[in-house]
Amino acid sequence: MQIQPEYRAKVSDQYGEFVVEPLARGYGVTLGNPLRRILLSSIPGTAVTSVYIEDVLHEFSTITGVKEDVMQIILNLKELVVKLYNQEPVTLTLRVDKPGKVTAAHFEVPADAKIINPDLHIATLAKGGKLVMEVRVEPGVGYVSSEIHATKDRINSIPVDAVFTPVRRVSYRVEDTRVGQKTDLDRLVLRVWTDGSIGPREALDQAVELLRTQLNVFSLSGNGAELEVEKVPVITIPVKEPAPPIQRPELVSLESLELSSRVLHSLQEEGIDSVNALLALSERDLKKVAGVGDKSLEEIKERLAARGLVLKKE
Repeated sequence: MQIQPEYRAKVSDQYGEFVVEPLARGYGVTLGNPLRRILLSSIPGTAVTSVYIEDVLHEFSTITGVKEDVMQIILNLKELVVKLYNQEPVTLTLRVDKPGKVTAAHFEVPADAKIINPDLHIATLAKGGKLVMEVRVEPGVGYVSSEIHATKDRINSIPVDAVFTPVRRVSYRVEDTRVGQKTDLDRLVLRVWTDGSIGPREALDQAVELLRTQLNVFSLSGNGAELEVEKVPVITIPVKEPAPPIQRPELVSLESLELSSRVLHSLQEEGIDSVNALLALSERDLKKVAGVGDKSLEEIKERLAARGLVLKKE
């Protein structure tokens, strides 16, 4: 009997839950795992790539009349979410000379861009303080080191490490389901959180298209013709032993920490399924997770420390 899966979704601006059932046994994981990985790593988005602040030469400076130092301002700017309608780089300008809080709403934004989180805190000005800056926002995919941007912008601009992915978290679970007397079937439940610059449904559509494009490489032409393969000589080139890979938390799955199965399951039940998502939490946040006590917390901290990583400070 041929079973036709059904698809349903509950979607808001930044969260979506997608359910597909029934699937043949094993296909829940077969579909859920690659979609999750593509959503976390390969969906194009936007990010701040460089910052120019008047009278500032480097990120270790302080600004007279501004509570935050330059490093803290840059960290705040990394949380800025911008939607680009033309997918071209834009420059946001900010000029504030009145005491009080400076937020993303103070930026002058071009017509082909929109700030999704205008309430984002940027800095705090004291009486007599002034903050003048230009922020460059670019489209991109994945992670790009600040070294790539270092030679592209104006003199005295500060390059910024950019994480372009608009998908904040992804989790999936596979449940048992049935059709009539047939009980060995899967139900796939996929949950997607985005930063608001793209909707969960659009992100999933892009992930499906990317996966389909990659799978097409295995397809032959419709008439069954064999692919022609050009034979080339094999050349052996001696290579040095590669250096240890650089770990990028935003692209690394939680399983890579080699946590105990109990701790891993507790985190994944809360939708914490990547190292990047884990690093966004403090010890206090983790203690609120069901199944994570003092012993589990120490295990998490030890696994992170072994890779040179730490939890968010209180």
